Amino acid sequence: TAELERHRYGFMQPSAGAPRLPEGRVGVALVPGLAFDRRGNRLGRGAGYYDELLPRLAADCLRVGVAFERDVVEALPTEPHDVVMTHLATERGVVAVAG
Repeated sequence: TAELERHRYGFMQPSAGAPRLPEGRVGVALVPGLAFDRRGNRLGRGAGYYDELLPRLAADCLRVGVAFERDVVEALPTEPHDVVMTHLATERGVVAVAG
């Protein structure tokens, strides 16, 4: 197993020298966001990390937006590079969206 280290925010993460899983082999991606809409669009923090990562994942990778229900809105503005989530997970459960 890969050795873990504590991130500055307190959660455990793989250490810098841990083996990396190629993006194409990732089966499920848990994706945080400031907000999501009911079609699976995501509002991020603007750094572009997920905008860079998500297109590199396999087409059949489940992209699960993780948020509180209060942060799921009817519609968000989108941009051409945005990747839609396949599912949304909130405290109420997990639902498939039109992603």
